[in-house]
This record gives sequence, C-alpha cells and structure tokens, in this order.
Amino acid sequence: MDGQDSAGTVVIVGGGFAGLFAARALRDGPFSVTLVDQTPQHVFQPLLYQCATGILSEGQITAPLRRLLRKHSNLRTIAAEAVDVDAASHQLVCRRPGGEQIMVPYDHLIVGAGVRQSYFGHEEFATWAPGMKTISDVLTIRRRVFGAFEMAETASNAAEEQHWLTFALVGAGPTGVELAGQIRELATKTLCDEYRRARPEDARVLLFDGGSAPLAAFGAKLSGRAAAELKALGVELHMDSIVTSVDQDGLTVRDHDGNETRFDAATVLWTAGVEAPPIAEALASATGSDRDRAGRICVQDDLTISGHPEISVVGDMMSLRKLPGVAEVAMQSGLYAGRRVRRELTGEGQSRPFKYRDFGSAAYIARGRAVVSAGPVQLSGLPGWFVWLFIHIAFLTGFRNRFGAILTWWIAFTRDIRRERAYTTRSVGIVQDVYQPFAGVPSQRAEEARPQRPAPSQPAAHRPPA
Repeated sequence: MDGQDSAGTVVIVGGGFAGLFAARALRDGPFSVTLVDQTPQHVFQPLLYQCATGILSEGQITAPLRRLLRKHSNLRTIAAEAVDVDAASHQLVCRRPGGEQIMVPYDHLIVGAGVRQSYFGHEEFATWAPGMKTISDVLTIRRRVFGAFEMAETASNAAEEQHWLTFALVGAGPTGVELAGQIRELATKTLCDEYRRARPEDARVLLFDGGSAPLAAFGAKLSGRAAAELKALGVELHMDSIVTSVDQDGLTVRDHDGNETRFDAATVLWTAGVEAPPIAEALASATGSDRDRAGRICVQDDLTISGHPEISVVGDMMSLRKLPGVAEVAMQSGLYAGRRVRRELTGEGQSRPFKYRDFGSAAYIARGRAVVSAGPVQLSGLPGWFVWLFIHIAFLTGFRNRFGAILTWWIAFTRDIRRERAYTTRSVGIVQDVYQPFAGVPSQRAEEARPQRPAPSQPAAHRPPA
C-alpha cells in the first residue's frame, strides 16, 4: 500500500461499530486507509454485562481488527491513542504505548472514538464505582461481583455477610437493568447451591436512577413491564434518587424531596451517563466546532464539521438531531461516512444527507425476559427474549463469536451454568497503564514528536477498584 500512488489517505479513529463499518465501506479503494485504535480489537459492547457476570468470555465478544480486516488490502491498523488534531496541516497526533507521540497524516479523517463513563463531575466516585465501557472494566466488575460472594462465605457475622451480598447499581438504562437482572439471576440460580455458609440467594440488588422509571426511553408500557420483571426477580428499585456520595462501604442518595438516605453496600457499580473522550475536546479546539452538554461534536447533515469537510465525526461521539448513542446509529453513521468519503475520492459525485433508520431497541433482563421496541411493535417477556437472541446473534462479529455465543447461551440458559467466572485477585490496571509514559517520564522521541500547540488534558489512567 503506497499512499503516494493512491487517490488519497483516509484515517479512521476507533475500531468500534462506527469505525469498523467505515473501514468496510472503504475496502479495496484506490486510496490508503489507516485505522487507529488503542487496542486493535472490536468489542461488542451490548454484551459486556454478560461477560462481567460469567456467561460469556471476553474472547466471545471481541475480535481482532487485523483479523476482521485482513482482506482489506488498502488498510493498515496501528495501536495508538488519538490525542490531538492539527487541522491546518491535516495530521492526527497519536500516542503509542509507552508515551511516544507519532503524527499520522490524512486527507480525510473519520473520528469514531465513542464515549466514556460520566460521573457528572464527581470523578472521585470512580474509585469505588467502576463503569462498564471496556474489557478492562468488565474484568474489574467480574472480580468485584464474584469476589463479594467469596467474602460473604468467610464473613464473621450476619451483618458482614449481608454487607458483601449487597450490590448497588447507579443508572436504570439498558446497561443498569441488564446488569442488575444478571446479578440477581446469578445469585438465585447459578450460585445458590455452591456455598456452605453464605446464602447467595439472599443477595440484595439495589437499582438507583434519577428518573421515575427504569428503561424510560422504551416508553411507559415497556418501562412498566421492565419494572415488574425486575421486581419479580427481587431487584429493589429506587427511582427519583440522585447519588450524592460513594465510598468503600456504600452510597448516599437524595430523593426528589431533598431527603438523603445512606445505603450499605460492598459493591457499587456505575451505569449512569456518558461523555465524550478527551479527543473530542482536542478536535473542537482545533476546528472551532460546537459541542453538546456531553461534550460530543456537533456535525452537519453529512456528518462533517462545519468549515472542515475533510473531517467526519460518527457514532456515539457525534451530536446530530438528538440521535441516541446506540450501536445501530454507530453502524449506519460509520457506513455512511465511509461511503461518502469513497465517493469523493473516486469522483463519483456528492452523497445525500445522512438519514437514520430506527430499527428499534432491545434490553435483556433475565432468562426468558427481555423488552423490545421496534416502531409500533413492542414485545416483552419470552417473545421479546427470542427477538433479543436473534438480534444479538445477527450482529455478533465473526462465525466463531456467533457459534461460541449460541453454545454458551444454551449451556447457561438450560443448566444454569456460567463457565466464564475466572478472575484475578490482583487489581486490574493498577501497576502501569501502557499509554502513560513509564514512571511519568516521556521518552526523548516522545518529546521530539510533541506538537507545538498545547495538547488537551489527557484521560486519567484506569482507576483501581476498591
């Protein structure tokens, strides 16, 4: 692949749904494509909660980008973190593992870096309440959840045992609802006959949200059914509750009347809110683009930034017509951006404005229980569960992932067996983040490659769990 002999150079940031579909649209064109991702693997984020609770392994919800895109002869994948953009000279500033910065030139830039967990200005909560956006997060949560049951087995008294068997989740969107249902199902079905002293079936799962109902985006009818299903599982719903503090022993919440209540819980998990990553701030500073309240980049109808037709923002990081941050939006926007850039580079004419087609949403609650909303069609219970299965099997990337997931689900759903329960007692990510310079001292080559314009604030290293 020789960029000098090509019709141009396209750089894609992010290997999620948006970046992957953009790359597929640019396959085998008369131009070079560079895909930049911190860890070059595609993660099927809708199933992270099943990995965290022992149903699926991390290998079943991830696929190496190099393997997925190996037949794209014009594409190169590099492991680096995009940290800044030099819009004037058309260069993307990236940081390699170890801290060295490199410059990646582009003629067209497609940014699909996704979003990260938002703590609404209370970053200190992250120490005790990990989010669930990455494989590293999943391994942390798995350690926290299964470790809590182990601690309950050796508790010195009933109060300590109940402390370890209390799980608090903040955020009643799809992720929070799915995770709450799975922890409760794990306790009452999978683990109930494995312990001699502890009683996993006594585990309390508390679900908090500032809204009035879980899964509010699904509409009143399905939201009500989801609430009923969660209560039937034994999940305790605490709606209209704003978290004001989190520590190693639990959390404090404030209701709509201003009254604060303390809840004792050994495990607190954060599934509320998202915000754009630091590259969004850098991109906005470099291009003068507007951002919404979550820090996402405001784009035009063709998904480009005003005044910069060579830069497209897609997926969760874009802000357009209040589109939701779901996988389907990422897929369609990535595919559109890739096709539009391809048409421009090959001289095939202009593309029509981006139009999103809503195929619906689905949320898994427990075995045989799910809710699905697709236009006028609204399903819950067993019918919704079957539709949920079909959707996720269809979108899982790669034959191995689909086959492995089907086999694992069959074992888990028919025999209440969760084989993927391995975890480490060592803190995940605490020793050294590979994207931070060793001992805080950047290498000489990193200093030489550092851009003249001050770089934006860097994301904090992954915080160790409690």
